[in-house]
Amino acid sequence: MVVQHGDDQICVRLPLISSVRVRHEEGRFRFTPQFGPFRRSGGFLFTSLVSSAAVAGTAFAAGLAPVTLVAGFLGVMAIAHDACRFIVTEGCLTRLQQVIATTSSLRRPSQPALAQGQAKSLREGWF
Repeated sequence: MVVQHGDDQICVRLPLISSVRVRHEEGRFRFTPQFGPFRRSGGFLFTSLVSSAAVAGTAFAAGLAPVTLVAGFLGVMAIAHDACRFIVTEGCLTRLQQVIATTSSLRRPSQPALAQGQAKSLREGWF
């Protein structure tokens, strides 16, 4: 789902409470991946800190008890959930970049998508 945020940006909403905000300024597109209200890095940091604090607090309070193992498992699953959100947002970013690169109406007519010798150098760089 695509939603307009103000006059200068749109938001592509994705599953797993993820989104990508797209802005067009000074002839360039800017992409900002989001996890809920946070940017992607901040969301991952928040999840990691909360998971670590929950495991540490449970281990301190209960020792090596089943509740500590459950907290550790839930912490690992929360971080794995963030990994899935990374994959979803990166896939969206790649698709958006491909659409922009292949749509002639989104780039200036005087600028080709790739410079004349650039395609050859890209192929040579892969092998």
